[in-house]
Amino acid sequence: MASPRVLLVDDDPDICEFLGILLATEGMESRAAASAEEALSALGEAAAVLLDVAMPGVDGLELCGRMRAAGFSGPILIVSARPAADLARRAAAAGADAFVRKPFENAELVGTLRRALAARESRAI
Repeated sequence: MASPRVLLVDDDPDICEFLGILLATEGMESRAAASAEEALSALGEAAAVLLDVAMPGVDGLELCGRMRAAGFSGPILIVSARPAADLARRAAAAGADAFVRKPFENAELVGTLRRALAARESRAI
């Protein structure tokens, strides 16, 4: 079975580099996108998406909705340092599978991603 490719959507290249290294140690491939346009064009290659909320132009919640409208059925995890009070609910309403608050434990992020991938895979069977 091929390793899942995760689309990393964040305008901070250091975050994308860190997440790419983290996912590689877990046997996953990744590709970074720094904008909504870049993310939407790379969506067809992705099994899952890690999506930052604070993006220039189109924010992560709006981009999540656009990804779902484009037919993307893989898991989308919203990642943000913003206070989570209302954000988790808004992320779910936009079509996200999970919300992960920064700073996060590496195991928490990877575990949430693996569970979301497994849940989507089991629904596809």
